[in-house]
Amino acid sequence: MSHERFLASRKSVLIFAALVALCFFMGGHGIAAERVADLQEPVQVIQAYLRATYARDFVQAYGLISSEDKKVRDVNRSVQQRGAFNGFTLEAARKLSEAVDLEPQSLKGAGERVQLLVKYRVPDTKKIAPTLFNCDPFRLNALNGAERERLLATLAKKRQDRALDMIEGEQSFELIKEKTGWRICLNWAAGVKIPLQLDVSRVGDLQVELSTQEVVLQPGEIFEIQLKIKNKRPQPITARIGHLVEPRENADYLDFVQCGFLLPVTIPADQEQVYSGTYLLGGSLPEGVRQLNLTYDFRILE
Repeated sequence: MSHERFLASRKSVLIFAALVALCFFMGGHGIAAERVADLQEPVQVIQAYLRATYARDFVQAYGLISSEDKKVRDVNRSVQQRGAFNGFTLEAARKLSEAVDLEPQSLKGAGERVQLLVKYRVPDTKKIAPTLFNCDPFRLNALNGAERERLLATLAKKRQDRALDMIEGEQSFELIKEKTGWRICLNWAAGVKIPLQLDVSRVGDLQVELSTQEVVLQPGEIFEIQLKIKNKRPQPITARIGHLVEPRENADYLDFVQCGFLLPVTIPADQEQVYSGTYLLGGSLPEGVRQLNLTYDFRILE
């Protein structure tokens, strides 16, 4: 993938994540965003966490995650990786969150760990984006006082008139009971697994070995892979090595830092070559993504 395509895709994903995060409504009436969550009530903890996540107020959101997760990433690292809103952009995001409708579906577990499944309806980001200057924080924060009031009033009226197009979905949250109350458990300690595979079905004259079969790391970390390729032919072979990342909707979170085999490689006759690639797992990888699959696809160029 090109660097420009990666940056454009990453920006769109960040905007999407900012606008489709959820907020909780009790009995059809939203609880004010400023209200401190009742940490003894799992539902209110989820509500507070999702409101903070929606507004990209990741300092506040960090305070609602488990102590287990905080041991893996400190608040500075977490906030820097995910990119926080500020100024009027933050205020507008909070206002838009008032239109989100969320309803608990089922509760599993007992004692100090439970899982809560919720159903949600969120504003369609593609439809609301033009109202928010295509979610451009520079333009939003540059608005004067009167312009800001008009925009907030527009969002409020759209919600009141039920004029916002909505998207529906479901999501499950795990919570853990700590001394001070319930917290969201993101299971950061488990890391993100990236199994590696080879597809050499079309290159019978090449013998390929991976330096490792799997890596486990945290978003924002770098890892290196080496490919040892041996040419068993009595003449040189030129091959193209493709990179297939699955699931494809998360492929752009795995970025090339340096790769010695993006272009076709030529292996001399009866010789062995070693090629290395360095990758960065994006710090803004969506919460809940625990695995990406990376496959190297070999094709001989005649």
